[in-house]
Amino acid sequence: MNTLKKLEKCLIKKPGSHDTAVFRHLVEALCLKEKLDLSALYELPYDDFNLALEIMKDWRLDQYTKTKQRLRELVLLPYMAD
Repeated sequence: MNTLKKLEKCLIKKPGSHDTAVFRHLVEALCLKEKLDLSALYELPYDDFNLALEIMKDWRLDQYTKTKQRLRELVLLPYMAD
């Protein structure tokens, strides 16, 4: 399963959880080029922490042509040209 699908499942599975808020903040930081408090990532359960790392790796590599737009859609961020 690809990273975006894993993130989507996580967001749907526990919509109001602290973990979901951390993922949303991570994606916002990536999309909007904001600072991120890394200590919040360390508080995630191990599997979610690994997912956060995968998200950052995919973002950096931009290996999917629609990664940035899809991430914005998952956390309901408006589209902003990079």
